[in-house]
Amino acid sequence: MIVLVSAFGNTFSGNSRLNSIRKAIVGNKVQIVTTDFSHAKKDYLPKDRPDSQVCYLHVPKYGKNLSLARVYSHLVFAYKLKKYLKTISPSVVYCAMPTSTAAYVCGKYCKRRGIKFVIDVIDLWPDSLMPIYNGLGAKMLYGIVTPWRYITIQAYRMADVILGESKEYAMCAARYNSHSPVFPIYLGVDMGYVNSHIAECRVKIEKPTDEIWIAYAGSLGTSYDFRTLVAGVAALNGEYKYKLVFIGDGVCRSEVEEFVAKYSVNAQITGFVDYATLLKYLSFCDIAVNIFRNNTKVVHSYKFNDYVATSCFILNSLSGETAEMIEKYHVGLNFDFDKHPLGQVLSDVVEHWNFYREWRKNNEKLIAEVLDKKLAYSLIPNILSVD
Repeated sequence: MIVLVSAFGNTFSGNSRLNSIRKAIVGNKVQIVTTDFSHAKKDYLPKDRPDSQVCYLHVPKYGKNLSLARVYSHLVFAYKLKKYLKTISPSVVYCAMPTSTAAYVCGKYCKRRGIKFVIDVIDLWPDSLMPIYNGLGAKMLYGIVTPWRYITIQAYRMADVILGESKEYAMCAARYNSHSPVFPIYLGVDMGYVNSHIAECRVKIEKPTDEIWIAYAGSLGTSYDFRTLVAGVAALNGEYKYKLVFIGDGVCRSEVEEFVAKYSVNAQITGFVDYATLLKYLSFCDIAVNIFRNNTKVVHSYKFNDYVATSCFILNSLSGETAEMIEKYHVGLNFDFDKHPLGQVLSDVVEHWNFYREWRKNNEKLIAEVLDKKLAYSLIPNILSVD
């Protein structure tokens, strides 16, 4: 039996990393272990969960992404996971990171029993939290997260196989573990899945033919620089007809609404929508903005894949692999927070839109050569096999 562990399982979404792993190892006996709490909606999952392959461990809820309540919730998950693992006898344990505590528990369990332990680095904790803080807050956080970083590194070291949702993330773990094989596996795009969901979505969307739609899709969370996004779009005011569409919701919604009012931006916030609706909105959009906070540790994201899958022209702030894909395949332009700010780059794109709109066709080649999910996950069956 192969056990797949993730505190953010989201087994209700066919596009989640966990479900993609599960589909790749079809034919094997699989047990998923996750929580009964939705991180995105900050609420418990529906009680009707008829999936016999999934064990939902009950954890305390939390309302903010950065809070002691969230830390406590993750610790409870790790504690209950430790107890649960004692009741089963897997041949392989796969654990997505974060959370570090869950991976540490899985690693200890596997080492004691000689079980193959696979980690999958989806985000760098606690490193990815650092750009959110500055000044005294950053110094205090560095002190607090020392034990957290120790647990993360120990989980890296215990892995028999290292996966990562990007080359950079996989190599970050490999720096602490030179004896285990490393496999960067992108989150991947399944165009059949995307197209069918857009076709089946019954939400009606009306878009004026003379209006350019600029999208931000996903969580309105603390990892993203919404002030820079809204201020950048405001550079179009009085010059072009546009609408900024926030497809999603989150803890920073009121902050986003304040920025929209301050900069007099024509904007819409859809609120929480299902994945099919998110994709359909994106299919109506012309430009999508892949923006994170300055100096973020993120190098690749789910939203980038969604933008590519729906043929948006992408404006991107991430450095590393995502920026390299943008440049190599000409699916958009990169911007920064200094010499090439969003407002300047966006204004140039809109002014020359008849030229840049053709670049949207290049997304097909990027998917075929790099991001196709079948290609990306083809190694998973062998990686999760027992020698």
